[in-house]
Amino acid sequence: MRVASLRMPVRAGWLRSPAFDVTMALVWVPFALAAHAVAHDPGQLRGLVTATLLFSFAHQPLSLWLVYGDDRQRDAYRVLFTWAPVVVIAVVAAGTAVQPAVVALVAGAWNLAHTLRQRYGVSRLYGRLSAVDCASDNRLLWAWLAAAVLFALAHANLAAIARQIGLDERSTSAIDALASARGAALTLIPIAGVVAIALTARSARDEVLRTTHSPARLLYLASTALLLVILAVEPVTGFVAYVGGHAAEYFFVVQWRVDRAATKTSVGDRVGALARRVGGVGTLLLYAALIVPLTFWVKAHQESDVGIMVVLTLGALHLLYDGFIWRTPRPAKSS
Repeated sequence: MRVASLRMPVRAGWLRSPAFDVTMALVWVPFALAAHAVAHDPGQLRGLVTATLLFSFAHQPLSLWLVYGDDRQRDAYRVLFTWAPVVVIAVVAAGTAVQPAVVALVAGAWNLAHTLRQRYGVSRLYGRLSAVDCASDNRLLWAWLAAAVLFALAHANLAAIARQIGLDERSTSAIDALASARGAALTLIPIAGVVAIALTARSARDEVLRTTHSPARLLYLASTALLLVILAVEPVTGFVAYVGGHAAEYFFVVQWRVDRAATKTSVGDRVGALARRVGGVGTLLLYAALIVPLTFWVKAHQESDVGIMVVLTLGALHLLYDGFIWRTPRPAKSS
């Protein structure tokens, strides 16, 4: 008993409950299974990719709602949240008119990084809940992603994959540019592999030496590692799982955020006020009632310049805002 008292206990540090968190950690699995099941049917695969991209689009306006529905959140970065829509619309319009392939390439790379940053954010949140220092997870996740992407670039025909999953001509042009980097990827794979293995070994060693562990965080990291392995060896399956899983996970995280907001009474927090009336699930259902018609509109206008502008603008604002809204808002300046 005396020895046990000298060690800190294992703290699961679940966001909500084991069932909720395990489901969130593995929410990408159904997307991967679906993609693997239809991998040899081009028609069904294209339909699945289209549905996944539309589902991904549907989660993006959540960031705008979290910002503009909470005065404290908006006031923390008022200049940014006031002018960002104007600047983004101008940049997207200019980019799609001049170099659409470059815009698609930048958007894809940014989205790839954004998704990984979300996974680090969740890992860091688990660390805080369990009093675990997990700052090194950032380097670890980036090393895993780099190794997975380089392996996929080196061993997959991305141009053929683009045609297989039905991407339009603009996106195919961007993927052709990526495919031309195959030689560089082959050169960099050994370096990326060594770095990933070294950081994984160091992380495992540090974990063994900890006096406090977070099973929730470890499960989440293991799930992420498996997802990136699939992305490396089966790029199409991994792409669907990576994109779809990120969007689904975001709904879980937002529900947790909304449920927490409902427990506090803050002036100007309309997000929390709504959640207190209808609950977190009810809030997301109301959001779905608004976003589903917009998603169908995007599907109908996906080839038009207006449709592309809407998708890229909301996507860019989501990627930008997400880097700020999960921080602790700065206190308002006293007058």
